Amino acid sequence: MYTYQTGNQTIDYKIEVVPNRTDITVQICDKEGVKVIIPRGLNENNVRSIIARKATWILKQLNGSQPAEEKPAAPKKEAVKKETAKKEAPKAAASAAKTGSFEEGDKFPYLGRQYRLNIVRGDVAKAEMTFRAKFIATVPESWNEQQINEGIGQLLTEWYQGRAGEKFQEALKSVKKAADNAPQSVKWDELGEEYATTQDNTIVLNWRLLTAPLATIEYVIASQFTNADELFEGAAERKQWLSDNTLNVF
Repeated sequence: MYTYQTGNQTIDYKIEVVPNRTDITVQICDKEGVKVIIPRGLNENNVRSIIARKATWILKQLNGSQPAEEKPAAPKKEAVKKETAKKEAPKAAASAAKTGSFEEGDKFPYLGRQYRLNIVRGDVAKAEMTFRAKFIATVPESWNEQQINEGIGQLLTEWYQGRAGEKFQEALKSVKKAADNAPQSVKWDELGEEYATTQDNTIVLNWRLLTAPLATIEYVIASQFTNADELFEGAAERKQWLSDNTLNVF
């Protein structure tokens, strides 16, 4: 049993390592309490960072009466298609960034795989994020911990959003091969925990779907205009990620 202290409250949690797993899940159960299910390769510091970022959600669940698991339900086609509320155009990356606690070696998902974060302090005037089989955040030597956390949060958000259009169009291209009535294009936006919606007859995807495999993204796109379960032979495998993961990037 491990312990994490936040303010005057304590979170006790267990860690379960699943060798073939690629995602991270936090569960709150009546009998076992808080359990963090992680892939092999993460250490205790990685898990503590996860607990720190999700502490508010965990405490909310612990103070409630129902067991919970931090993962969304699979998308329901009809309910999602009926969502017609107008939303603003894609927000600037800075406004979408969330402040987290980032540490060397933290892992972040991209297209279904986990990639480590490398934090480099350097003689630079402006922070930047590069990606070469891992996320490399180069930050000014003078930055304090708060500036690093806020800066990396913004850099990660900008990085994901900068690739959303290209990757979503790539997924749509595959969908078109399976469905003659597929749309010509899709857009992305800040949709919170919602996978996708339809605005003015245009499919809008949550940019955080970039954390999912392309096959899952294709399933979500198809679910907006047809029965995706019938369209794809391996539909169950494609949507399994949605049941096992959340859209929380960091």
